[in-house]
Amino acid sequence: MDDESGLTVGYCRDVVGLTGDIMVGTNEKVIFEQFEFNEEFIENIAKTKQSVSNLSIVILNDEEKGIGSYYYHLPESFIIHKLNYNKGNFNLELTGILETKPSPVELRLWEFLKCSQSLENNMWQGFSNEERSGWLNVTRIHSASNHFARPDKRGEVYTLDGEHIFDFTTFFIALGEAINGPGGYFGFSLDSISDCLCGGFGAVGPFTIHWQNAHYFLERFEEEWDQEERYYRFSPQQYFMDLLTILVSGGVTVNFSSN
Repeated sequence: MDDESGLTVGYCRDVVGLTGDIMVGTNEKVIFEQFEFNEEFIENIAKTKQSVSNLSIVILNDEEKGIGSYYYHLPESFIIHKLNYNKGNFNLELTGILETKPSPVELRLWEFLKCSQSLENNMWQGFSNEERSGWLNVTRIHSASNHFARPDKRGEVYTLDGEHIFDFTTFFIALGEAINGPGGYFGFSLDSISDCLCGGFGAVGPFTIHWQNAHYFLERFEEEWDQEERYYRFSPQQYFMDLLTILVSGGVTVNFSSN
């Protein structure tokens, strides 16, 4: 999609190089396999000389609706003249700068969101650490694609199963799923959850979180703290308290229970 005109430039079967693995100097080459120009875009070309410099590479689901995107800037505008463009399917190669480069793991995880019927509660429990981090990022990007289409609920009660929450990543995955269903998102950090509580992400205060077996979060996180300490400059207890402070200030009641 062309960011400047808002028009869909075209469609393709697959995108090669979205992970930034094909370098041309300091830029990334992206290959759009079996690309075909969009008819509306072609009609626009017929009226004027058209160039493209800022693109959103949009991922479509099985119903051909956008579920996420990655920004791609072309340092040199790609110029398409009304008398000089490819008709039919072809491989379109562009060289530019990817603002965000998904990992191969994240690209694979998008397949779950392409078919929403395949999503299930707690499906991420069997993921590796890398897959869980990738899943949180994918759901974040997916949420941004339908940010204004999601109504905010008030006064709901959401239950978190603490047996599956043992670090920052799993907490935010579980919270997003509790509020917005499988593949749902409601923050990935302390700053982002503050933003989510302002509205537009499925729930605003007042609401209640019923956190079962919350002690697992501290116990398991402390076990891995030596490995993670180089990344975080605070203790798990401090993070836990900061998290609760943000939730409460956003009108959230947090209840704890142990089985």
